[in-house]
This record gives sequence, structure tokens and C-alpha cells, in this order.
Amino acid sequence: MSHRDGGLQGARTRRLIRDALIELVEERGFGDVTVGSVAKRALINRATFYRYYQDKYALVEEIFQEVISELPAELSPAGRISVQDRIVGWELLFDHVDRHHRLYAALLGRRGDPWFAARLRERCVDLARDRLRNVHGDIAPQAGGGMPAGELELVFAANLTLGAITWWLEHDRPLSARQMAEAVVRFATRGYFGALGLDVLPPGA
Repeated sequence: MSHRDGGLQGARTRRLIRDALIELVEERGFGDVTVGSVAKRALINRATFYRYYQDKYALVEEIFQEVISELPAELSPAGRISVQDRIVGWELLFDHVDRHHRLYAALLGRRGDPWFAARLRERCVDLARDRLRNVHGDIAPQAGGGMPAGELELVFAANLTLGAITWWLEHDRPLSARQMAEAVVRFATRGYFGALGLDVLPPGA
């Protein structure tokens, strides 16, 4: 858990620490980043780092909590919504990622932190689950026990979200946030075969 000194100096120090972490992850990968290297890059001593964070994982936890808190509420609206409204919601998500593209690229990329990716996936599942509850109410367990109905589909949706975000960042955001939103909604609405324009035989054909 981080300790937050108040005032502009504390905010400036945390920003220096965060920027140093991102730079080092880009250069050498999260696994090789140490508290000492972050402190050196941020031009502070280790004691100052520990004044704010227990370790590098606590730093990533704070980053995660802050960026997730900025996700627009429109991403999980109540009730059924139109395709166009879905596109607007996804566009807000990609706009959010675009604003923090360097941070997301560092922590979700090949040199990033698997913990960050896992937490983001969990958050995507939570958002999708809230959306499902808004439409259908509480999700009931499957007959005979096991995971709740629809849970596997929520995981599929979360992996689609992370995959789309990661591809977008790894390719230096070649499409606009709107184009990414339209592509994701098209895939989610039509499914794999439909989105690719492939013929699908009906069951039993």
C-alpha cells in the first residue's frame, strides 16, 4: 500500500516514480525493474520511494486503481442498448486507452507485468457481469453446480477486449478509437465467422 504525502511535492514525486517505472519497463521489461533502478531514474533515493510504495507491485497497484477509476461510467449502462450506443461505449474505452497509451503499452506489452494484465482482465469481466445483471438480473449457477451461467462468455469477452487493446497498442494505434470500437462491436455482434464474412452451416446440416 502506498503512503500519500499531501501537496504538490508529493504529487510530483509520485509522477517521477511512475514515469521512471514506465521508461524502465519499456527498456528492460518489468521483471528486471528494481526499486533501486526506479529510484535512480527518478532522481530520488530508495528511502523516498519507500515513503510512497512498499515495492514495485504496490506502485503498479496504484497505477491500476487510478487508471481504472477513470474508465467512463457509460461503459456499463443499465438496460438494453442499441448497436450505435455500444459503439459509443467502446469508443470511450479506446479514447481512455489512447490517453494513457504509453502506460498501457508498457504494462500490457511483451515486457510488461502479467499481474497488470490479469487485473485488467478481471475488471473487464466485472464490467461485463454488471452489464449482464442490468439486463437479466443476478446470474444463476448452472444446473449441477459449476460456474454461473454466462461466466465463460464473460471471460471470452474480456479476452476480446484485452486482445484488441494490446493489438492496437503494439501496432502504434493505426486505427482511430471509433474504428476500433466499430470493429469490436462488429465482431461481438456477428461472431468470428460472421465478422470475417464466412458462411456458417446451420446445426445438423
